Amino acid sequence: MRPILVFCLPAIGDFIRCHSAIQILAEKFPGHPIDVATSPLAAPLARLMPHIRKAWIVEKHWRPGLKERAGLAREIRKEDYQAAYMLTSSTKAALVPWLAGIPERIGYPREFQFGIINRLPAGWPKSFLAFGPRKTRLYEQVCAIAMLGEKPGDGVRLPAPQMAVSAEELSDWRARHGIDPARPALALYTSAFSNFRSWPAERFISVAKDHARRGWAVWLIGGPREREAAAQIRVALPEAVDFTSTPQLTDAMCQIAASTAFLGVDGGLCHAAAALGGPCVLIFGSNRSYETGPVNDHVRYLEPPISTPSWVHDTRGVSEERVLAALADVVAQPSRDQKA
Repeated sequence: MRPILVFCLPAIGDFIRCHSAIQILAEKFPGHPIDVATSPLAAPLARLMPHIRKAWIVEKHWRPGLKERAGLAREIRKEDYQAAYMLTSSTKAALVPWLAGIPERIGYPREFQFGIINRLPAGWPKSFLAFGPRKTRLYEQVCAIAMLGEKPGDGVRLPAPQMAVSAEELSDWRARHGIDPARPALALYTSAFSNFRSWPAERFISVAKDHARRGWAVWLIGGPREREAAAQIRVALPEAVDFTSTPQLTDAMCQIAASTAFLGVDGGLCHAAAALGGPCVLIFGSNRSYETGPVNDHVRYLEPPISTPSWVHDTRGVSEERVLAALADVVAQPSRDQKA
């Protein structure tokens, strides 16, 4: 059976949300291999996602890049793809399947790629207007492309993104880092404290100290943006383990999957934690979770009180007491595997 190529969004959180569309395509075309094209940053996550055979790397900033795109198109042409689903609006990305001669190139012409995109989902003109809170969310947009604009039937829900780290990989990661699997661990994803999406430093520190007093390990996860915040937490709690210099993104997935609970804010890794399926508490600004948050059912959202105006994006309205109660509650709930 001829394979299908899906051009996904480049950011970590956006790439993970594209997995909803990939699941729809896997059900629509059973037995057809599905490959993805995405950024070097997000590509390592593809092997953790069901239904994906392999990932192509599409550099985000090719200047001018026609030679590089033509080279990638020649490699892609060898796979004899029957269709390319363009979940990204980038014209640079859309040139690749066109140059590769993939017969069907499906998507919304966000940057007016008429001709480059040669099959438009039903109702595509509305896609130019359907943005913003309580309108069409990103994961709904990518699913609409996969469904060619058809609306799901009554009672049919769009699939939530899924990722899985194997037991063998988790065991190897624990062995390399000397992690005791019997000790509970709280994974903290803070973003930069200067980011309006973060939560105040003193509150993260308070929650971390509370868990440390009860014998939990505290893991600080993320990347370069989180390093300054991690250092600040470690001044107050030296026993916290700083994983923000992790060289591989898949190691960060092991950190999340091995933790007992994840506490984070709006950002790419919160989508990863949700897709991995463990206990997950996310702190969002007022009315932000619907628009930009993960759609996985088990995620517990904490937002400022409903009386807080929607233009107040910061998270100071979420108290430590609410966070501690939510963490205790999600840990006490049966895991996704136990429910299944």
